[in-house]
Amino acid sequence: MATDLYGIRILDVAPDELRVRFRVFVVYYDTESRTHAPLPDDPSFFFSLLWEAANRLPLTSLHPLRMVGVDKVLDGEWVAAHTHRYVRRIERTATRNHPVAEADWQRLNDFYYERDGRWKDEELLAQADYDVEVTDARWLGSLSPGHGWATASYPTTADQVLEADAPTVLDLRRPAVTLGPFGDEESDEGTPSDLAFSDDGRYLAVTSQACELVVFRTDDWSEQVRVPFSSLWGQDIQWVPGTHRITKRVRWGGGDTDDDAPTRAYDVDSGAEVDIPPQPREARSRTGRYRADGGFGRYRADGGYGGFTGFGGWVDVLCSSGASPRRLHLPRGKESVGSVSFTGDETRMFVAQGSDVHILDPETGRVLTTLAGIKSDATVRPDGAYLVAGGGKGPAEDEFDGDERIDLWRVSDGALLMRCRSGGDTLPAMAWSPDGSMLAVSVITGYQGYGGEFRIYRAGAPVEPPEETRLTLEELRRLAEDASSRDDALFLYDQLIEREEDPAAVGRAYRKKGDRLGQRQGGLRDAAEAYRRAIEAGGSTNAMHASSSLASVLYTLKDFDGAVEAARTAHRIAAARDLGQKKNRTSLAQFVMRLGDMLRTRGGDGDGEEARAAYQQALDLGVKNPAWATLGLGWTAHNLGEDETSETHLLRAVELAGSDLRTRGYAAMLLGHVAKGRRDLHGALKWYQMAFKADGIHRPLATGHLGELHYWLGDRDGARIWYERLLEATHEPELIAEGAFRLGEMAAEDGDRGRAGELLERAAATGSGEFAERARELLRGLSADQGR
Repeated sequence: MATDLYGIRILDVAPDELRVRFRVFVVYYDTESRTHAPLPDDPSFFFSLLWEAANRLPLTSLHPLRMVGVDKVLDGEWVAAHTHRYVRRIERTATRNHPVAEADWQRLNDFYYERDGRWKDEELLAQADYDVEVTDARWLGSLSPGHGWATASYPTTADQVLEADAPTVLDLRRPAVTLGPFGDEESDEGTPSDLAFSDDGRYLAVTSQACELVVFRTDDWSEQVRVPFSSLWGQDIQWVPGTHRITKRVRWGGGDTDDDAPTRAYDVDSGAEVDIPPQPREARSRTGRYRADGGFGRYRADGGYGGFTGFGGWVDVLCSSGASPRRLHLPRGKESVGSVSFTGDETRMFVAQGSDVHILDPETGRVLTTLAGIKSDATVRPDGAYLVAGGGKGPAEDEFDGDERIDLWRVSDGALLMRCRSGGDTLPAMAWSPDGSMLAVSVITGYQGYGGEFRIYRAGAPVEPPEETRLTLEELRRLAEDASSRDDALFLYDQLIEREEDPAAVGRAYRKKGDRLGQRQGGLRDAAEAYRRAIEAGGSTNAMHASSSLASVLYTLKDFDGAVEAARTAHRIAAARDLGQKKNRTSLAQFVMRLGDMLRTRGGDGDGEEARAAYQQALDLGVKNPAWATLGLGWTAHNLGEDETSETHLLRAVELAGSDLRTRGYAAMLLGHVAKGRRDLHGALKWYQMAFKADGIHRPLATGHLGELHYWLGDRDGARIWYERLLEATHEPELIAEGAFRLGEMAAEDGDRGRAGELLERAAATGSGEFAERARELLRGLSADQGR
């Protein structure tokens, strides 16, 4: 059982404003360490509350929120990806008892439990009020002011995508394309490394850690070029601006010179090596106007490197505008520089340093703004609207612990829009396409840092609220089968009955509906009608099972004629199947035994012999429960007055029953009847006591029989003991009438008129059968005697 973390109360619901106001109480504390569950501030928590409230009501439509399964609600990734389609905005409007005052810690308990929507010590609990704006008024239909409940839900990190983001924001959970050009070898040859889009977006070039180069066409993702290791590049590559030429990307260049800048490249269009202008530095803007290096180490205050005036991270920008190139030495910091990227219009440069991203004017070096809390490999989309960061593995308390994660941030307000598992251990490189419509990511997924693939992400699911769900028939069938609520299942089976076209499938839906109706209080007659519809719908297998179920329901309703006819139908269908197949013989054995039960219970003319034949056929077919079939033979013989034959079968049934207490109990009861008929007190005691030890359901009747047998034998003391036990064991009027009458009769014979009158009045008050009438007669006699 989950521990409740929060108490929830609905303060106000405003469907016209698409708004609900919640009060959230913290109800789980550790008073010893002075800690408690945090007040939630993520939309995912309030999505869970909307889902919980909707699922507290019976299903009456294919409501999108109700169609969200428990498996999805428990899947943090699914909740993160879909919350924004239900919850638009949350705002904490008031906070109380937070942080908890020291004096209040002395009065708080560790756990608080909901009682009728309230909690003890509410005035002490840490709590907050929230206005929650939803995307559709349908999500508020199950909420009403004043309603409260407890929840074990907890906040995660949901995507916070707005309508303005939706048309272009990436879906980082489902790659549109996955490329595996280097196989799955657990070696450098099979491990992805760098990647880069050409400036026109026509090509994506990728490398392995063994420096093999593959160039893909982005229109159909076919290979354009595959080249093994060349001295023109290593693992790290770049395109020469405005061309289809690939060359080495110099990492950690730094220094005062660019002597190591590559001057040779591979021309993808011609397949030849060509000369190129020097391509210095690790990062460049779209046209190459700006080129940048980042590093960490010694530096001079004036930006040079010959002396030492400081130590830390640095970024140098080589600007090719103006009469001659010039170098900018940007503000120093103590953190390493992880990445440098530029907007497509070359007006802004993004420098990721530690957990900050500085946005600068590359022409002047002026810092325009700084975004905090973003990991150091952040890369800006060409339009400058978003940053993507492969920010390392989540901390221990993070739900994404273990995988490298990919974060998507909005630049305008520094908001985290999306945090996704990558499914990989390392992300060596990420690159946006020039138009910003795609993100390519290099992902290492294999053992000990080897193996992996390249993934291409595109824009994902819309922000619009989900429409009314149109489930496939298979989805609807599975949902109906798995429904934990009986009422929900009945609604879903009605939906199936309307949509199924195959008569056999319609019959199955009616039969399943009947099964669920049979579980409802007072639902047996409705269940019987559903089974009749199932039989009428068609399909021999379905009709066979529906007939058998109908027989059981009618038996319970004491419609024994209907039960026999339904059992005969099931038997007839089962007998017409191919009995050369073992499963068909097994089914026939079960149905014929059911027919025997119905015939034996009805007990009409000829039913006994037909029942005997049915039980014998079941045994001949190898029925799975031979003990019950043998009991049936004994029971039938007993009903026909054949005590010796009955006893033989019943003794065999007890032997076969083993741990089957139900069969053992009924067989022992019948053996007790045989012994009672013979006035065999010892035998009757043995079998009746075995019966009620096997199953307590037999106790009242068994004690009544033992009381009667002692009475017949003239053992008044024994009769009193068992009749007293009968009155303690039963609420059945007929048995109470017998027990109370016999005890009253014996008390009258003993001269205890007061006791006799009390017991006889109890018997008469039942109004049940012969013994109630005899009690009234005896009471009248006692009154007459007393009058004389």
